This record gives sequence, C-alpha cells and structure tokens, in this order.
Amino acid sequence: MSEESNVNSPDWEQLEHLVAEIQKQLAPDAIVTHNVKLPGLQSETQRQIDVLVEQNIGQYTMRIVIDCKDYASPVDVKGVEEFYGLVQDVGAHKGALVCPNGFTKSAKKRAKKLQVDLYSPVDTDPHKWTATVTAPVLCDFRTTYMSFGLSVSAPKPFTMPIDFYTLPVYDENSEPLGNILETTQKNWDYGEYPTDPGEHHDLPIFFDQKTFMDNGHNDFVEVQLKVNLFIKRQLYLGKLPIERIKGLKDEQTGAVVTNAFTTGVLDSVTVQNEWDKFDEGQPLPFQPLLVVVGLDCYGYGA
Repeated sequence: MSEESNVNSPDWEQLEHLVAEIQKQLAPDAIVTHNVKLPGLQSETQRQIDVLVEQNIGQYTMRIVIDCKDYASPVDVKGVEEFYGLVQDVGAHKGALVCPNGFTKSAKKRAKKLQVDLYSPVDTDPHKWTATVTAPVLCDFRTTYMSFGLSVSAPKPFTMPIDFYTLPVYDENSEPLGNILETTQKNWDYGEYPTDPGEHHDLPIFFDQKTFMDNGHNDFVEVQLKVNLFIKRQLYLGKLPIERIKGLKDEQTGAVVTNAFTTGVLDSVTVQNEWDKFDEGQPLPFQPLLVVVGLDCYGYGA
C-alpha cells in the first residue's frame, strides 16, 4: 500500500459526522461529540479525536474513542497499531476504527489481539458511502388440506349430497350461520385453527353453537360438524431489501450493529417465484435474520 493511500480524503469530516450520528443512535444515553481534543497522558500533547463517546456508570466515566479513516485502500496493520497508541495515550477504555474500505487481513488479526474494534459504516441515506442492504429471511408458508365430518343423532332420515359442505347451516333459531366450507376457510384465515405441520383431527367448525341442516326432506335436524386438517409447510430462503438503516458493520464478524431498521415489502408472489425453495430438514446455506410464518389463505375480508 502506498503512503498516499493512507491519507484521509476531503470527505473525512463528512465521514466523521456520519459515524457520530450513527453512534448517537446506538448509544442515546451517552455523550457523543466529534472532532475534539484530549490531552495525551504520555505524549503530553493534545490528541485529535474524531468521535468521543462518554457515559457515566456509577462514579465512573467510561470513555470510548473512534477514529474515522476514509482511505482509498483498506487500513493496514500499521494503522491499527498507531490508533492503539492513541487509545492508550488518552486513557480511553475502548477504541474503534471505522473505514468504509475495510481492513487488511493482518490488520484484523492485530486488532483482535489489541481488542480494537473494526467497523465500516452502514447507512442507506444518500451520500458517498450509501449502502445497499438486504436481510436474509426464511419464509415458512403453510398450506392446509381439509376433510369434513358430519354426524346426525336425530331419529330421522338424512340424505347427504356430495357437496354437503356448501349447503347452508343454521343455528337453533333458524338463523343462517354460513356453509361448512366457507366458514372453515375463514376460521383458518383468521388463525382459529392450529398451524403446526401435520394432522389435526375433529376440530370444530362453528365452535360452541348448535348447528342444524336440512336433512334433504324439508326438515331441520341437529348435526355435529367437524373438520380434519392436514398442514404442509414449504420453506423459501431469500434476501429482503432493507429500505432504511443506520449502523456499523463489524469487520471481524460481518454482523451489523444497529438499533432499528425498516424492511421493504415482503411479497408472497415474489417469494414463491424467485426465492430458493427448501424442504424441511434441508440444511440452509446461511442463517436467516428473520423467520416469517405465513398462511396460504382464502382471501376473505374482515
């Protein structure tokens, strides 16, 4: 790396301001200032600090210094060691380096031993370092297959048509309750039934209400109605766009430190057509940040 590549660009102050803004969001109870001077305990000179984070814990004041490097190339091991000297000189309890262009492999190794944190900014607002961010998401879509049961105990004939589940059902006051199929589908849509994969037997359709149907001979008889559900799941793995986020990416682990983010729209059609499909128990290539469980619903409004 040439010596010139280690010189901060004219955008350094903007980077310093951005990092201070991010740090204020991450630590709202702390005092965050930028471009300040602290006395060097060993150098006996004023040391310039890009971002200073201070917070009182009991009778103690914790001090963290953050240095911002808008280098054209990744920060090398020399940059890490020089910054560690600054941390010690001002008596800080913790130090962190921020560079949008990252750090060399040797710099990461050295920083780990010196307990210096390494970050790059993650921000979706428009500026030189605007980031495009996605979140790994696992969609767990569940579909149910239904079979219906009808039993009659009244000592009267009952002629059951093939499409009995579309016939109207009434309460004990002869008020219509709907039909078996639509009511069961609504119960599923509204989360009234179990959603665990597998079989679920003898679930109520109209719950505690007494139910009556025409027996096919112009006479209403009391009936017991049940539904059996066979629930299957299909897993989809993909990346959901993050529309808004401010944070710092840990260059050692790849994790992003933030206290809030806003995702884009999760479109089930896009998920099913474009995301990778996985079977239950199949290993995933990466760990999802979010797991979303969705029901294959029948489209009834509230």
